[in-house]
Amino acid sequence: MAACSDDLHNLFSHQAAAGWNYQGEEQEVQLYYKMFSSTRHGFLGASLVSQPLSHVWAAVSDPTLWPLYHKPIQTARLHHRVTNSINLVYLVCNTTLCALKQPRDFCCVCVEAKEGHLSVLAAQSVYDTSMPRPSREMVRGEILPSAWVLQPVTMEGKEITRVIYLAQVELGAPGFPPQLLSSFIKQQPLVIARLASFLGS
Repeated sequence: MAACSDDLHNLFSHQAAAGWNYQGEEQEVQLYYKMFSSTRHGFLGASLVSQPLSHVWAAVSDPTLWPLYHKPIQTARLHHRVTNSINLVYLVCNTTLCALKQPRDFCCVCVEAKEGHLSVLAAQSVYDTSMPRPSREMVRGEILPSAWVLQPVTMEGKEITRVIYLAQVELGAPGFPPQLLSSFIKQQPLVIARLASFLGS
């Protein structure tokens, strides 16, 4: 909410705050980026998906579906359902797509929430003894506060969904090769376009 100054509509008007920089529009997705360090990055996308909120929410809230439309995610395993709205999830990401030699894995907690007319799936790394231990084959990354935010919109009598995707990650050393960073910045928020394509297929 800091990025959009508490008004989601700002993200659809190329207006961002709190250090987020507008990167342009691709495939009808507004792209934003925030650099924390060479290994810590923030990605933000905003777009309209021509599907009702219930359809979009079904795909976003089920971690086992994420690899079907989110390219870097190789494995998404529902490790433990804590409550109806809180899950522990284990992720493995194939980083060869972004020129990092070793895969990254993440242990995170995903929390579903309804805030007024918004449906939110928030995620953050968590330490839990029951989850896989770090291994030599992979670099353990950290998911900083991240989220999918969905808002129903009626356009020309049809229910569609305003979708915001926010990912903040610490990928661990080594950092990105600087010459490849610009393409990676755009690829992350474009998950919204791939989600729309997945739902339309």
